[in-house]
Amino acid sequence: MSLLWSPECEEGDADLLDTLSAVLQQPPGFISDLPESSDLDLIESVTETIPADHEILLLGIGGSSLGTLALIDALCPEDASRLTVLDNIDPDTLAKTLATLDLELTTVLVISKSGGTAETTAQLLWILDAFTKAGLSSRDHVVAITDPEKGCLREVAQQQGWRSLPVPSAVGGRYSVLTAVGLLPAALCGIDIRALVNGAKSALENLRSATSDHALVRWLSGWRLLHDRCPNVVHFAYRDRMVTLGDWFAQLWAESLGKRFDLDGNEVFRGSTPMVARGVTDQHSLVQLFVEGPADKQFLMLDADLPSTLGTISDESAQLHEDFNYLSGKSIEELRVAELEGTVAALQSAGRPVSVVRFEALDEAHLGAWILLMKVATVMAADHLKVDPFDQPGVEGGKAVAFARMGKAGWQSRGEAIESGARSLKPAPAIRVD
Repeated sequence: MSLLWSPECEEGDADLLDTLSAVLQQPPGFISDLPESSDLDLIESVTETIPADHEILLLGIGGSSLGTLALIDALCPEDASRLTVLDNIDPDTLAKTLATLDLELTTVLVISKSGGTAETTAQLLWILDAFTKAGLSSRDHVVAITDPEKGCLREVAQQQGWRSLPVPSAVGGRYSVLTAVGLLPAALCGIDIRALVNGAKSALENLRSATSDHALVRWLSGWRLLHDRCPNVVHFAYRDRMVTLGDWFAQLWAESLGKRFDLDGNEVFRGSTPMVARGVTDQHSLVQLFVEGPADKQFLMLDADLPSTLGTISDESAQLHEDFNYLSGKSIEELRVAELEGTVAALQSAGRPVSVVRFEALDEAHLGAWILLMKVATVMAADHLKVDPFDQPGVEGGKAVAFARMGKAGWQSRGEAIESGARSLKPAPAIRVD
């Protein structure tokens, strides 16, 4: 297994090794609770209870779904088509999904660490109503993945006799892809979850003996050095299979680092905004901004070695016009690589910081390693910003208003206070556009 990473800095800062050492000596839950063989046995045992001819409907949002989507898109497992992920509550999408399901041949994975996520709860109740109308017992069709001991979903799962798997208490949602949250749906689609976890553990062992020359330390050194001028990170994937990995990274990075208060309680409004780009497509939309717009971004370019079976463009086709001749005998892969290298050169010529990461294979081991590295990088970046990478108080305001409007007990006064503050800003009135 090899990740070829070319960070901006040629050597990492020694003090970041101290930060890394501190993270590893008092490991966060996503490290200390990396699954052991017995945990994987449990996940695989639940997998075996789900009939092979069942479609899988995953209900979850944010950290409960983004990691799974990234795994499925990146690894393209044999049974990926059996999985449908509902990570939003647009009624139009839900209705269309229900219309395509054979409920008798459907198993629902409902995933919520807290057990009280409003969107996932609403989805669950909606699908339970559908099971009831179809004369089906939810006991045969629902698997819950939630906190091992507490929360509404844990209580309901026990009451209803649903199969269930735990999310370790010390692992937050956006860090949970290498728990049952991501591993059960991955296993159901044919992904080798043991290889995935072993890849993460291999990367972790390499970090334990890391020097200042380690690529992660070098990348973070560059990010830290340039943060005041270029605080934002563009995840620029040059493989379609890696684009959704950027969506997972965006939540991890944004929700962990974007904080109003630092660890000392000072109001600081810190953060680093992630952006997801797709090569080569976004060369025709975003690269103009990246090269000539504000110099406030650092670029993380992702590529992977994948076999190509397309062959080369024939002389006959290329001779249709003299402007096509340069493509004669060339492959689409050669063009893709040339465009990646051209974009890197253009960004660097414009003085933009660029790091290039190439997976020698886009498989479970490489992906597990990358996921582990990005989670560690996020915690180390939070140390530099002096913020808590494990909370997300900024999402509570909108939740409070929504709960109050929906009549949830105990949320009325808080929701009204937030709405009152918003009204005091006197937004411009809406204008009808005919």
